[in-house]
Amino acid sequence: MKKYILLLITVLFLAWGCDSPQDNGAVALDGPILESLNSEGALEFNGAVINTGDNPVQSVYVVIVLKDENGNIIEANSTSLFEEGSGDLLYPTERVFFNVSVDSDPKRVFSKDVEIYYEDPLE
Repeated sequence: MKKYILLLITVLFLAWGCDSPQDNGAVALDGPILESLNSEGALEFNGAVINTGDNPVQSVYVVIVLKDENGNIIEANSTSLFEEGSGDLLYPTERVFFNVSVDSDPKRVFSKDVEIYYEDPLE
């Protein structure tokens, strides 16, 4: 239960003050996401995002949300595209790769959602 509360707080923290594809769509997936099992048997997701907007963005996070057949969240994990505090920007047309691992049993996963959060440095 503590894990789910921490997850909810993390997702709310990322969502608060950040833009998402539903707002203005400046950052989007750039192609498919490769799903595989890593050497420890954990699900691993590899892909890329692209800044399709006209302005640079910062604090870009990719969130993977796994759900069971009833639509319940099994697990979620996120990764930042840049090191914490680096101040790096994702410029228009720039692409960056990401990797997210989750510990859930692949047999329990019915659907997967990808969410992208970022901040506009001009705001």
